Amino acid sequence: QLIVEYLEKHPSRHTFTFGIGGRSFSKLQKLSEDLSLSSSVSIYPFDISDFGSVTEVVQKARVIINCIGPFWKWSTPIVRACAQYNVHYVDTTGEPWWIRDLIRNYDYQAMKTKTIIIPASGFDSVPSDLTAYLSARALAKRRDIELSLGRSVTGIKAGVDISGGTIATFLSVSELSPSQLEGINDPYWLTAVKGLPPTFRLAYTLPYSKIHGGISIMGSINEKIVNRTWGLLEARAQSVHDGGESTFRYGPNFRYEEFTVLPSRIFGLIFSIGLLLGMGAMTLPPVRWFLQKFGTQPGTGPKQAFGDTKKTIQMINVTSTDGPNPDHVKTEVTFHGEAYVITAVTAVESALAILFDH
Repeated sequence: QLIVEYLEKHPSRHTFTFGIGGRSFSKLQKLSEDLSLSSSVSIYPFDISDFGSVTEVVQKARVIINCIGPFWKWSTPIVRACAQYNVHYVDTTGEPWWIRDLIRNYDYQAMKTKTIIIPASGFDSVPSDLTAYLSARALAKRRDIELSLGRSVTGIKAGVDISGGTIATFLSVSELSPSQLEGINDPYWLTAVKGLPPTFRLAYTLPYSKIHGGISIMGSINEKIVNRTWGLLEARAQSVHDGGESTFRYGPNFRYEEFTVLPSRIFGLIFSIGLLLGMGAMTLPPVRWFLQKFGTQPGTGPKQAFGDTKKTIQMINVTSTDGPNPDHVKTEVTFHGEAYVITAVTAVESALAILFDH
């Protein structure tokens, strides 16, 4: 709903058209009525289990914004159709196991059809990726020699509001086979280029600061996406270098971490232990049954709205160069609104950037 609302009220609304699609015509119609969508917004019901139905709807668009989760259960046919018919694609997934399957199964086909496919374009993981990138660019401008980064750490100041859809995704992990999750703790799981091994921490301190915290709830997916950006830049830089040129890169010793900002390292330690115990409990059948029965259900959750300037999410990153006498940059990015509002904005802006540039 937030994505559709942001599209309808976008400042550049006169420059693009859009439609809404989903499995239920009545729910789509109600959404259109609730948001008072303009008559130009078409409704496209389709059967997600029928690839022909999916393909028919996908081919009506130039860019798809997909929110159908758990993504690993439902959304693969949409990506398959996009890669096959050169329809660009972004989504709001935070499921690294599914992203890995997409890379394995559709990367080559998307390259052949020149299709852009960008998963994790919401709060997972645009703010983390963007903040680290801004620090790297700032250091690149400051230094004349080729950039070689070391440690990059982001502290996230944010509240925790979880929707029924997010809970359903967490619970669905128990349905995955061990082979699908093999190696999931590897922060370089989504890139062919392997970096330095990570350091496991229960308590964090942001370098050159007195900012402390504990494990980031979404750190696992965000670190993988940031490292995928690093790996793609490294691979591109190497291919260009072989041709005698140079290009922007983070360097081979780059390593990314992020954490949730809390009042002290002690609070961070307690939070991290509690989080790990809670995630472990969710693997127990009685706990999963209780959450499925009495927890927040898919399609429901925290009520978040645009225009609530009192609530913000702040990303604070410190990135240092590698080697003796390291230089460093501190980057702060503040997002107005809560996580699902930010997801709507980043997913839509990602799609429009592709639409207008390609």
